[in-house]
Amino acid sequence: MRNMRITRVVVVGTVCALALSVPARAAIAVSSYGRGGVVFEVEATPGAQATLAACSQALDLLLQRGWQPGTAHVRIQHDPYDATSPAADVVLGTAADTDDSAFEFTAELVERQLGRTADPAVAALLARTVAANLSAPGCTRRTNWERSWVARLASGDLLTTALPELLWRTGGDGAVRAAAQGSWPEAAYAALAARGVEHPLRRMGEVAVAGLVNPGALGFHALCAAAGAPPAPAQGLDVSFTETGLRLLALPGDAAAVAVQTLATGRATGWVVVKYALTGSFDAVPLNPAAEVNVPLRGVEWAAVVAVGEGPDGRLALNCRPLADYPVRVNRWDFLAGEDNASLAWETQRQEGLKGFVVEALRTDARGGWSVMRRTMVPVAADGENSFGYTFVDGDTKGVGGYRLLALTADGFLAEVGMFPLHAEPWPAGEPAAR
Repeated sequence: MRNMRITRVVVVGTVCALALSVPARAAIAVSSYGRGGVVFEVEATPGAQATLAACSQALDLLLQRGWQPGTAHVRIQHDPYDATSPAADVVLGTAADTDDSAFEFTAELVERQLGRTADPAVAALLARTVAANLSAPGCTRRTNWERSWVARLASGDLLTTALPELLWRTGGDGAVRAAAQGSWPEAAYAALAARGVEHPLRRMGEVAVAGLVNPGALGFHALCAAAGAPPAPAQGLDVSFTETGLRLLALPGDAAAVAVQTLATGRATGWVVVKYALTGSFDAVPLNPAAEVNVPLRGVEWAAVVAVGEGPDGRLALNCRPLADYPVRVNRWDFLAGEDNASLAWETQRQEGLKGFVVEALRTDARGGWSVMRRTMVPVAADGENSFGYTFVDGDTKGVGGYRLLALTADGFLAEVGMFPLHAEPWPAGEPAAR
């Protein structure tokens, strides 16, 4: 009996229509090219040659980074479904962008190597992590991978998102190859430990928080709908993890501020994350097992705890209580705007846990949105019930539409104190001036 060869067809193009009959196509010359055990058979067309050039560069990069995919037979042709073509391990079409073809080619070769020791699903997962991190930013295959990554993370999946990404960021190719030498995720944890990572769950959590609120910090370029989305209302602040994963626990938004206290934790940790309404930016602060984390909610679109835990016995229990007049109570303020200057003075009745005040000069864009032109830090006096006075002066109001006064808390959050318009600039919905 003749040996059978399984051909892996990678479709990177778009099939527009299927005809009932296909006219005969003139034979196209095919040339061969070999490097590092990989043999290419390439049609003599401009599209095939461009795909070959992109894949050759990808192969050179893999070999330089220590990958040894072994022997592979790759065909690059116009019609990847042509059953009359000789068998090959990988078949690439020429209708797609060359960066997308290079992504798939990289993933296929890496998967072939990792698949010698790893479970097929793990090999495929790690291979696409490598391909995404080595591919051109913005290519369609990488963009789709980023969106899928963020969507899986938002659903609570850590082991196929934050863990492989942490492997790559900690030890690159070598860490990924080491993680494929045993069962998943134990081999991944061992690879991280060998590279000095003592608390993998916390490090995974840090990657997860970045992926949830600011994927750009991870180098992602796709606009991911799941990133920065408001969390669903929490059923409670006591969560158990039957398997390793992530939970997003919304904090109540009906108070000026809340204090979050860690009551119990086991094989779990978390961060308080807030999204600011005006700028759309985020702050994330780790939970403190020994003290409360105070979270101001003025000027905040939403606030939540990002909890990560290791199954089957991970647990995080929290308590949340409202805070009155935190972090500051203002007695009065005076705002004066001249032809090209402005001044703001305010007096506090009490203040607690402040690092300083921040005054933002704001401007509007063409769409009516607000952005920060510049920030000025104003030092603060000591905590207490005594009154203190503060003054800010801006000698250049060109382009400024208004000012916002914020209090920077000891935990690192920004609490909105007041907003002060210049001229007749409209404020964003729900943002009253000088409240």
